[in-house]
Amino acid sequence: MQSVPKGKVADYSEYPRIFGFQMTDIHERVNMERMRRERLERARSLMKEAGISVMLLLLDENMRYTTGYAWLGYTTGGAYVLLPLEGDPIVFAHAEAIYHEKKPGMMTWIKPENIRRAFGDVANAKVAFGNDRQWGYIANLFAQQIKDALEEIGLAKEVLTFDVNYSDVIEVLESKGVRVAVNGDVLEEARAIKTKDEIECMRGCSAICDLVHYELSKYADAGKTERELSGYMDFIAMKYGAEPTPKCFVNSGHHTYHLYIYPTDKMLMVGDLMDADTIQVSWNGYKSCSYRTYSIVTPPSQPAIDTYKRQVDEIYDCLSRCKPGNTTYDIYPSESGMGRIHGLGIRNYGPPWGDGQYSRYGPYELREGMVFAIAQHTPTPDGQGVAFEEHVVITKTGYEVLTHAPKEIITCPVR
Repeated sequence: MQSVPKGKVADYSEYPRIFGFQMTDIHERVNMERMRRERLERARSLMKEAGISVMLLLLDENMRYTTGYAWLGYTTGGAYVLLPLEGDPIVFAHAEAIYHEKKPGMMTWIKPENIRRAFGDVANAKVAFGNDRQWGYIANLFAQQIKDALEEIGLAKEVLTFDVNYSDVIEVLESKGVRVAVNGDVLEEARAIKTKDEIECMRGCSAICDLVHYELSKYADAGKTERELSGYMDFIAMKYGAEPTPKCFVNSGHHTYHLYIYPTDKMLMVGDLMDADTIQVSWNGYKSCSYRTYSIVTPPSQPAIDTYKRQVDEIYDCLSRCKPGNTTYDIYPSESGMGRIHGLGIRNYGPPWGDGQYSRYGPYELREGMVFAIAQHTPTPDGQGVAFEEHVVITKTGYEVLTHAPKEIITCPVR
């Protein structure tokens, strides 16, 4: 099999290669302070363009992007951020987190008095509590808290813009006299273009994904289950520095096409193909999605090899048209293609979007600094399937591939 075309190399004076994951006095590596500052500046620049004076952020990705606040985020609304166009953000953190975040060496870029307690799961409380009395209690506390904070920073008469539409919460705030609007596009657009430090974070994330695939190639074997291997991938990712919790998964045999995307207790059998995805591996908040295909115990069949090669070649043919100014329709000019791209970053599955079907009707322009995954799943003649996916960043003149796990062939785990 011929080698896959290599990605165009970035100008490393602009996009330096990550050296390691530890702090050091001899390299700058990722400048976290600069990254937080530049993300906040970009968000506020787009808020200003949209005529927004103050936002209430309920989505985890937007809270982290603008303030650096992170929690496990098992439900939207368990924490929230009040973000004025000018002045200091106010982080309403999970009740247990505020004790730690105010300590020296923790969230030192947020004033301690601006790290406050969030009132429960406000976005889902009406459903969770199950009756209007309990909902009314928590909603009133939340609404009064936000109204008081707006008055404190002199913005009580301004329109408060939510990043997501939660009608029950909005109604309670409006009952307090707060004017409310919704605009989810501003911060989605902000996150779409990465700073050089964000791209370095994506390099770190991609490096961990490569290591996960490397370790999996030594561990996968017949008799082990999809769930065991999925858990092993999560373990390896965190061993090498990923944040909790990734959601890597494995599908095998008849689960590989169409991809089931839910690991079961199915045992891997001799002759199975196995698709493995390092989805949601996160390094400093920047998330992944990287498929590779394996053959269990026996070498893959020639039809599977041919299908995989054709798939990889098609992806790199798409990448050959990736450059600033081109659109997702330039990448996928035919509706017959089975591939797709989706944005990567603090949120997985953000812009840019595109595939061989709807890019024709809604092409998305590629711009320097966008990071995305490009993937394809293809059936094989024996009723299984192969999958392949790369991480890509758009550079000044083209693109750079960030993932480097073996791609030319289907991996047969070493025994």
